[in-house]
This record gives sequence, structure tokens and C-alpha cells, in this order.
Amino acid sequence: MKEELSTKEKIIEVGAEIIVKEGLRKFTAKNIANRLGITDAALFKHFKSMDEIILEIINRYITRCLNAVDIALKEGKNTKEKLELVLKAHFEVLEETKGAVPVLCFEFSRSQNAKFFNILKEFLENYKCRLAEIIEQGQKEGFVREDINSEDTAMLFLGIIQAKVFAFVMAQKNGSIVEDPDLLISQLFYGILKR
Repeated sequence: MKEELSTKEKIIEVGAEIIVKEGLRKFTAKNIANRLGITDAALFKHFKSMDEIILEIINRYITRCLNAVDIALKEGKNTKEKLELVLKAHFEVLEETKGAVPVLCFEFSRSQNAKFFNILKEFLENYKCRLAEIIEQGQKEGFVREDINSEDTAMLFLGIIQAKVFAFVMAQKNGSIVEDPDLLISQLFYGILKR
């Protein structure tokens, strides 16, 4: 673990790793504290509750993903470049958070925790709509096939990301979730681009 990280950052990093590798049942103050060599009390100097750690992981992911869309819309020269910027940024945050948010999406989709469910549902809807706007722009530019549904295609992108995390978790892999982002992007584009 990087020495330059603050204790708060280490808590977030270890918490995300536990969520992905061991699940929410093992996401405990004791487990995080033991891995960091601190006490439970020291952990709660940085966060008021375990829910606050989860919320921090989710909020960072959401913020980075939505900011990537804003940056892509401003900086992308065309639809292809905009989608590439969004997806590359999404893959980066996916790696930084160890895939925790897609795992949490799955976990909270089945739980009674309305607070987290609603935050994640709102993010997915917002992100889907913003990606769909970029795809629709590509359709108008003649870059993206007109016969595809923009919202379905946006959900396809999100579903592939979710599937990559699921495969990573099921294979109990270490390392990168998306080993070759450029290759995955080209595979995604293959189905939506005009030939």
C-alpha cells in the first residue's frame, strides 16, 4: 500500500477491496482496522459509520464518472472521441475503486437499504441518459447506426462494465479488471458504428 496515502484514503481503499474480494459481510470496522494495523476507534475518527465509508466510495465513483461525461462533452472533437474519453475515465475509476461500486449496485439492488439503492439508481439513470445523449449526437453526425436505441446502447456499455467486474470477482483475480481498455472500447464500438 502506498505510504503517501492518508489513513482516510487507506480506509477507503481497503474497504473497497474487502467489498469486492470478500463481500459486504466482511466489510466490518474490525476487518478494515486489522488490515491497516489500527484500532476500530481510530477508524471512527475518520468516518462516523461504516455506511459513511460506503457512501464515500459510491460518491467518489459517481462524481468521477459524471465529471468524465462533462469533460468529454467539452473536449471531445466528435462522438467517437467523446465516448472514448467517457469509457476510459470510467475504466480508470473502476480500477481505482477495485470494482466496488458495480459490486455494491448488485448487492443493494437486492437489499432493503433504500438509501444506497436510490443513490445508485439515480446515478445509473443519470449516467445512462448522458451517455445516450452522446450516442444520439453520433447518430445525427452519421457516426453511429440509426437503428440502435441510444438508451439501450448506454445500458449495454454499463452492463459490459458490470460483467467485467462480475467475471473478475468470480475468477478471484488480482490485477486489472479491464486488462486492455482500448481493445474493449473497440469491441464495444464494433456493434454500434456505421461501417
